[in-house]
Amino acid sequence: MPSIIRTVGGDIAPEQLGPTDAHEHLFFTTPIQPGDEYTDVDRAIEGVQELARAGARALVDWTPIGLGRDPEALLQVSRATGMSIVAATGVHRDAHYDASDAVRGADAATLADRFTSDLVAARVRSGVVKIGASYHRLQGLEPAVFEAAAEAHRRTGAPLCVHTEHGTMGLELVEHLGRLGVPASCLVLAHLDRNPDPGEHAEVGQAGAYLQYDGPGRAKYWPDSTILDLIARIADRGLADHILLGGDAGRRSMLHAYGGGPGLDYLFRRFKPRLERELGAELSRMIFAANPARAFAFEPRRDGSAPIDG
Repeated sequence: MPSIIRTVGGDIAPEQLGPTDAHEHLFFTTPIQPGDEYTDVDRAIEGVQELARAGARALVDWTPIGLGRDPEALLQVSRATGMSIVAATGVHRDAHYDASDAVRGADAATLADRFTSDLVAARVRSGVVKIGASYHRLQGLEPAVFEAAAEAHRRTGAPLCVHTEHGTMGLELVEHLGRLGVPASCLVLAHLDRNPDPGEHAEVGQAGAYLQYDGPGRAKYWPDSTILDLIARIADRGLADHILLGGDAGRRSMLHAYGGGPGLDYLFRRFKPRLERELGAELSRMIFAANPARAFAFEPRRDGSAPIDG
């Protein structure tokens, strides 16, 4: 069976994806960011229209279960804007869930069934599984979530998108998921640029995982030049084909539609042209188009309803 990318509007061939924002949140709520939640569909459409005008043709929405995830609303946005949108199932790192949240009462087998259903049986299907690790460790519900995500991958083939807290544990997470049966080539590790260490990132990329950077526009933490330098150094190590870029606008205060900034379009409107000027158009094409077409593609396995033996 040929590889596909599973969008909210249906499966497409990888070459149809086009220039991609590899990490976004069109809706997001969490108890650890009070006052920064956002759930309005019309404002999401406004933001995605901005992103489209800046040149993007696809985005991957990493919002997991319990934090504003709304595949039906993502489909509305996709139809209104023409943007290809990949939705996530999965569960974030432990801190995002209150003590009474239902996900805390679910074991790995139950979570695996839920993730699998979202990937293969829902009316609007997800195309990736989002999971999260804490700072330098797995804690609370995270070990069970990792186990469940690995099982969902084994059943379906879908890629896993992994939150790293402040860019920590990259190689350890790749190795841990490898022991659970997930090849590194099926992993996208987010926020690695929050620990902008090219040597460490090279180890992760050489293991086969994708390095996803989402620092552009966060000037209060670092200038865009830090990310550009990191990209150049990773490319010099022969790993340009492992780099992805996302905006990760996970707060309403970051969105123009809510009166904030730098806006959902910053990655394409400001950072991409600078990357092309300073590092070249071919590297930009690889990072924004060729790499996402591989990273988020998978070969579907049966119907995902049961583990596959052999």
